Amino acid sequence: MILRFLRLIPIITLFASCNSSSAPAAAPSTTPASPPNILLIVADDLGWADLNCYGNPLVKSPNLDALARRGVQFMQAYAAAPAGKPSRAALQTGLHPSRTDHGALPGNYETLGELAQRAGLLTAHIGKWQLGTGSKSPRNQGYDHVFAANESYPDSYYHPFFSTQPQADLLAETKPGDYLTDKLTDHALDLLDKWRDSTWLLSLNYYAPHVPLEGRKDQVTGYRALIDSTHWRKFPTLEYAAMISVIDENVGRIVDLLRENGQLENTLIIFTSDNGGLDLPAEGKLLPHTPPTDNGILRGGKGTLYEGGIRVPFIVHYPAYATTQFASLEQVMGTDIFPSVGEALSQGDYAASPDGQSFLHLLRGASAKPRFLFWSAPYGGPEGAASAVRYGDFKLYRDDSTDSLTYFNLGALPDESLRMALPPEGTDLLKALNARD
Repeated sequence: MILRFLRLIPIITLFASCNSSSAPAAAPSTTPASPPNILLIVADDLGWADLNCYGNPLVKSPNLDALARRGVQFMQAYAAAPAGKPSRAALQTGLHPSRTDHGALPGNYETLGELAQRAGLLTAHIGKWQLGTGSKSPRNQGYDHVFAANESYPDSYYHPFFSTQPQADLLAETKPGDYLTDKLTDHALDLLDKWRDSTWLLSLNYYAPHVPLEGRKDQVTGYRALIDSTHWRKFPTLEYAAMISVIDENVGRIVDLLRENGQLENTLIIFTSDNGGLDLPAEGKLLPHTPPTDNGILRGGKGTLYEGGIRVPFIVHYPAYATTQFASLEQVMGTDIFPSVGEALSQGDYAASPDGQSFLHLLRGASAKPRFLFWSAPYGGPEGAASAVRYGDFKLYRDDSTDSLTYFNLGALPDESLRMALPPEGTDLLKALNARD
């Protein structure tokens, strides 16, 4: 019992340090008269415990920490899948990955870009897409402007970036020595400055901190000095920490521009990750500096349906609408982004989702309605094919290869370190999971 208590000390301390009260913010109590700009920033493989504001003692993330303090930081936010492609499909459509063939996007599903176009906004997608080419490319899925939308990870984060799948548009704006995360942000800044008198949606998808792990050299040098002098810790690796700090630095650049252009107050900013952090060694040429992270107290990582594979950072900043600034224990999911953007743009009738619900009311201190959250990973992973469902504090994990069931009380032990002896009373998680199947 003592050992289990000690393992929970980091998260208890974290919750104690967060402002978990619904503190009033400098925001109006009525809905803004004009539709907001929408800025969705998605990191690739960023784990739940990889930012300082989520309890990481090593990583320097002052800009994201400030965004969390001035907005709502969700502590129990989930990706819709433990891998990028199905999760990104859910971010774009508001639909559970099983409805989109786990990211293949069959059929005619409306995307965030198309939703924003319906509301009269300019739209742009910058960075990783991963959802297909041709008719499934971002240009054909509602985005007026597209830049550097590769389907895969880079060969290097330094120019020329994609040696095996070169990006002509990216190469035309870069030169030797340029770092990918910086150049994606440069392009976004130029575009937003041109659009400063317009209303827009920007989906900015960084390739970092996905492998290959290659931090910007100045940040790596800074972390090496920090670790050598005062702060040694096995995880995250310094290359990985450096990549995160570069993301943070660039988020700060964007926030500064929005503030200068007078757009920050009426911009709905959502920052999240496509899945949990990678906690296992990579293979082949991607092996160096891996495993990069350990997801804090959470069990497992990318590719699994344990908490470390699906729980992600999720920060929402919308001063013109929100009336609270706090760390929230409400459960939200990647499928909630689509209906939330729809509500913000007064397109709620078009944005209704069977798998998501708007979180805008949570920005005003309201509570979420109880609901089942579902995951499926039929493509396998470190733990093989699996399914899971959560309701309230309770979670059911099913190994689909053996049909074995494990129940967890996440309210008591969020690290999934001890299975429940009996299913929880009053909630039939297995029935709900079978019905979802």
